[in-house]
Amino acid sequence: MQYKLYNILLFLLLPVMAAAQTDNPYVSSLPSIPAKDVGIYIEDIRTGDVILDVNGEKLFTPASVTKIVTSSTAMNKTGLTSRFITTVEAEGNIDNGILNGNLIINVCGDPTVESRHFPQNRGFAEKIALAVEKSGIKTITGTVIARYSPEYEQPTPAGWMDEDLIHPYGTEYHAANYADNIVSLSMPSGKTSPETPALIARKTGKTRRQRGSKVIEANGSMTVANPVPESTMCQAVINALTKHGIETSGRSETKNAKKKLQIYSHKSPTMLEIITSLMYRSDNLMAEGMLRATAPGRSRSDALSNELKFWEDKGIDITGISLEDGSGLSRNNRMTPYFLAEILDWMRLNKNSNNQYVNIFPVAGRSGTMRNFLKGTKLEGKLVAKTGSMRNVQCYAGFKLDDNGQPTHLVVVMLNNFSDRARLKKALEQLLLEKLS
Repeated sequence: MQYKLYNILLFLLLPVMAAAQTDNPYVSSLPSIPAKDVGIYIEDIRTGDVILDVNGEKLFTPASVTKIVTSSTAMNKTGLTSRFITTVEAEGNIDNGILNGNLIINVCGDPTVESRHFPQNRGFAEKIALAVEKSGIKTITGTVIARYSPEYEQPTPAGWMDEDLIHPYGTEYHAANYADNIVSLSMPSGKTSPETPALIARKTGKTRRQRGSKVIEANGSMTVANPVPESTMCQAVINALTKHGIETSGRSETKNAKKKLQIYSHKSPTMLEIITSLMYRSDNLMAEGMLRATAPGRSRSDALSNELKFWEDKGIDITGISLEDGSGLSRNNRMTPYFLAEILDWMRLNKNSNNQYVNIFPVAGRSGTMRNFLKGTKLEGKLVAKTGSMRNVQCYAGFKLDDNGQPTHLVVVMLNNFSDRARLKKALEQLLLEKLS
């Protein structure tokens, strides 16, 4: 892909310059935005013509368009029909219906366990209880334990803000994830739903959670990110076992740990199903899960290094690119419009059989995070893109489609440090309609 810099078109998004252009139709509608914080790249991939290139080589904060990098990498490295597999074992001697040991859940970082976004896969704890009952076990002298490699549990990504961690969108990725790692918290009782014994809630004048803490300070009842989903998962299984008349002691049993009997295997949705869901909804937890799925059993930093190396090996320039996570919640991420455009172009050439890649993107005016953008315009249904937004960040990256749903244009927009999001989005709609109609 060849890139050209059309500085003469820069005035389209620069009010200071536009003020001198009395015939510019965007003068009255565009908010103030510094020239250095505008990044746009639009290319007609049928002809190779560059329609617009503003700061295409410059680094920007990408927010959730980071999920394009994560999802594209995962589509190449995980196998689209592969799944997360969580196994459950009876660990210890089984004698006359008594398991002298523990029930072990071998968790693998599956971000979809009991997720409300995959209702067809719900019933995790109930299915385990049924499998235990079918095995003939009536009593467990130990308890339910989630077991995993320590590499799964990593510190909060650099660039995530403490203020994010209390909110459902800021829930962290763990080895054991359960019910989207979200709980409803009732105050002043401190009770949670689903039940999470390890979570401590204290009444306070502020609502917050410090990173790494199992304590939430809350002011009123609310839905919050769950810092200890392992506790929620294990308690849900204990409750399901109790419902089926299977007793547990609540205390870990260490005898006979070498004897194991697998009694259940839980499969997640396919990787492609997870990727499509997270892209439409911009799900941070599932994006972090897909990043880690590209390097099973490895650390987050290993997964990120492998991700950049993968794209470098495809001939894509990674100079200056900085990634701290798979979701884009880190304020430390940096990438260029060119970098995103090249990934999009490589994927549509190599991984778009039957529009498989194009179909993971929300559709302008119709679905996902794009359902209100360009609605009722000529581009409704004709532009597919991942959005990215956080404070002072608004990004879009994807494709313009023809009447047959085939990509005709690469479209990347990266804007940082603006003052009025609503006015900016309206101006962008006008710009895209002009350049893509």
